[in-house]
Amino acid sequence: MSGYFDDQIMRDIEARLNIVDIVAETIKLTRKGNRFWGLCPFHSEKTPSFTVSPERNMYYCFGCQSGGDMINFIMRRDGLEFKEALQLLAARAGVEVKNAASSRGADKRKRIIELNRLAVEYFQNTLQSPAGREGVFYLGKRSIPREMIEKFSLGFAPDSWNGLSEYLLKKGFKADEMLGAGLVKRSREQQRYYDQFRRRVMFPIAAYNGEVVGFGGRILDEGFPKYLNTGETEVFHKRRNLYGLFQARDSIRQRGEAMVVEGYMDCLRLHQYGIENAVATLGTALTAEQAQLLLRYAQKVLVVYDGDEAGQRQTWRAIEVLGGEGLKVDVLTLPGGQDPDEFLAQSGKEEFLHYIQNNRVSHIEYKIIRQMMTQTAQDIDSKAAIIRSVKDDIRSLDSELEKDHYMKLLSRRLALEENVVARELARGKTQTGKVGVSGNKTQVLRDNIIYGNYSNEEKILAAALAFPRVHKRLRTATDGILFVEPVNQTLLELYEETRLLGEYDPALFRQKAEEAGLGAVLGKMVVLGESLNSLPDEEVDDFIYSVKNRGKRLVWNRLHGHLEKARLQGDFSALLGFILNLDTFLHNTQEGGI
Repeated sequence: MSGYFDDQIMRDIEARLNIVDIVAETIKLTRKGNRFWGLCPFHSEKTPSFTVSPERNMYYCFGCQSGGDMINFIMRRDGLEFKEALQLLAARAGVEVKNAASSRGADKRKRIIELNRLAVEYFQNTLQSPAGREGVFYLGKRSIPREMIEKFSLGFAPDSWNGLSEYLLKKGFKADEMLGAGLVKRSREQQRYYDQFRRRVMFPIAAYNGEVVGFGGRILDEGFPKYLNTGETEVFHKRRNLYGLFQARDSIRQRGEAMVVEGYMDCLRLHQYGIENAVATLGTALTAEQAQLLLRYAQKVLVVYDGDEAGQRQTWRAIEVLGGEGLKVDVLTLPGGQDPDEFLAQSGKEEFLHYIQNNRVSHIEYKIIRQMMTQTAQDIDSKAAIIRSVKDDIRSLDSELEKDHYMKLLSRRLALEENVVARELARGKTQTGKVGVSGNKTQVLRDNIIYGNYSNEEKILAAALAFPRVHKRLRTATDGILFVEPVNQTLLELYEETRLLGEYDPALFRQKAEEAGLGAVLGKMVVLGESLNSLPDEEVDDFIYSVKNRGKRLVWNRLHGHLEKARLQGDFSALLGFILNLDTFLHNTQEGGI
């Protein structure tokens, strides 16, 4: 928040607004004790697991582990950026957001959005006029019905050099404003302007909130480029937008999964057949910013790119990008190099859904299949390369059952002994940033805990945050790292950092937690802390004792690991050498080495 808005703005908003009132606009809340409960708006459930603490201005869901403050709730509910959510709440609270540069930028943005709205109006009117006959014919040839034309606001740019620009000039806009919106271009002599889009079927590109930020235009013949997008503007960046997101976001939330395709027509066709969680990239490889957009609405993505070689290369890249942002990724490869538009037009919805059910695979299995198809030989080097290509993905999984499943899958597909595959997977260190929880920047909690089922670390952390006495007792007895779980330790350090700044400010602590991606963790700790009547001294002392003895357990675990590795490899010489050098090993471990 700092760096763009004064921190005091959020404090003023919280003084005037109640998080219970904000949440109650979306779901029905029932009071139980000092908290409110309801059905989570972010996932499907029958028993309320979503709770709101009015005292701490926080919410938390025990079902999907989402949580945070009121601004986080608005961001997640409406798919807003931080600045947008803050401005929305500020306007509602009657709090003035003073930022001159921001105000000038907002005015320019509004002008471009209005220009785009009028351009949509012009393209739609043209499609319905005699000048749009070619566009009507093209859409009819592609079997796009009127309801899809209306749902996605499709239109037509006539074969005219200045039809749109003259229309906008009459509406009071200047040529340089149209240029800034990417709707016109300027000739090299810089003496005249001409329309950017001519003789193209027009696909307005809407942001998550429905505002049209740009356009894609499909040429009617075999000219080049086949699709022409709006250039980069104040409001449009290809890497930060997804076609169809506004139309798909509610369905994505309900299903808990987004389907990502490559083309405008693929997306349109899927919606036409009732598969309304589909979105499309904008003619470029999927980006981290687009993955982050999807993460606002769901945790899972099904990638359905074209079945040709180019589409499959992009699929591999999409897996890496989506997984790097913490999304769970499945892949569907269509037969015969088809794209979704072709498959649906040829086989229909039921066959498409049936094909998904029987042919979707996890990102790991996709990588294995893809590698086996592209490897020219199946010698031992090729098999080792295939295992290396998915090693980090498998090792980043939380579930031992899943790890075992993929180990056995590799064993079957590569015709190797399971123990050989297991040893190969165990070699080396896991890299960061790969698919799975280890690569999840937001560190989404995936333990699916039931209400009341907390770890001992979480109980101690919640008590330390809720009761200064407990925190002081812990820090008097110990210093340095208290918690094994990184998210717990980071949250404690943020809390202590806030207290060092002077008088403790809960709003500042929440802000720091949100900026670190730990809003949900803090929400969980707030809920637990409110249910505790402090903690017995004996329980705190037991935890302190366990922290002090953690070093001894670490020595044993590392010792056991070395012995087990030597046993599995059957290397007697290595085992004997390790035993003879045991004193050195123990010394290095105690000093923080090895």
